[in-house]
Amino acid sequence: MRYDDDFSSVMRRVEVIKVDDREGVQKVTVMGLADEVFELPYRGQGHGLTSVPKVGSVGYAFLVNGRPDQAVLTGLEHPDDRPKNLESGESTMYATPGQKVEMKSNGDVLVRSAGGGKIHLNPG
Repeated sequence: MRYDDDFSSVMRRVEVIKVDDREGVQKVTVMGLADEVFELPYRGQGHGLTSVPKVGSVGYAFLVNGRPDQAVLTGLEHPDDRPKNLESGESTMYATPGQKVEMKSNGDVLVRSAGGGKIHLNPG
């Protein structure tokens, strides 16, 4: 497929430097690797789950038609907080203070609080 315009979509690796979560949509300011600053007017999130990325989180900004005002932000995670060493097929939902919901490869679900409390569903 050929496009005759002079623009193309561009992807940038970015780091979060500011988040404004006070209004109806979440606004995120990020910095690219060449000290480019993008003030993204909207960070889309799926229905039923919301989060506020921690300053220092990294991800990607896709500049639709090369335009920063049409950027889409995705894949944000903070390298210090992301759980590591999961087995293939496992998922973990987590927050900075240490809470986790772990969906294990054997079908178990573990819910952990930051204070050390634990609920084990389907122990086997």
